Amino acid sequence: MTFGVLDMTTRDGQPIRKGRISPALRSAIILIVHEALTVAEAAKRTGYQTESLAKALLKPHVRHERERVKRAWMASQTEKAWHTVADLATNAASEDVRLKASRTFLDAAGELTPDAKGQAGPSQLIQIITRAVDIAGQPLDQRLPGVIEAPSYKVIDAKPSDSGEV
Repeated sequence: MTFGVLDMTTRDGQPIRKGRISPALRSAIILIVHEALTVAEAAKRTGYQTESLAKALLKPHVRHERERVKRAWMASQTEKAWHTVADLATNAASEDVRLKASRTFLDAAGELTPDAKGQAGPSQLIQIITRAVDIAGQPLDQRLPGVIEAPSYKVIDAKPSDSGEV
């Protein structure tokens, strides 16, 4: 795995000063990442004082190395996990385990539809369009947002009412 110059920068974009990583420090980083040891446990196994290792782990070039080791470890674990899933898909005693392992492969390959996974997705999309109504021209008593009242009008009916207005 190679890293370019851009990988050696802080979050603010400042370049990381390249520093020396001793073999003991590299071993401590590997123990912390690979074996999930605490800083104190890794310090004890590599001959560091706990405080010294904790300070060293805060340095930018050491944090960069730790992230590099973590990415490499995660990549190797991902490969192992896929091999485990493949083994379960073919050799598991339980039919349910074989089914779930097979579904994992199919899902990763994009072969499963949402309905096949048992998840109901949206069957219809609705688009809502809103428009701003200019109420500046309306009388003050009718300036409710979204409500515009029209003046009453006469209704011609076979049976005349008293006022003639609705």
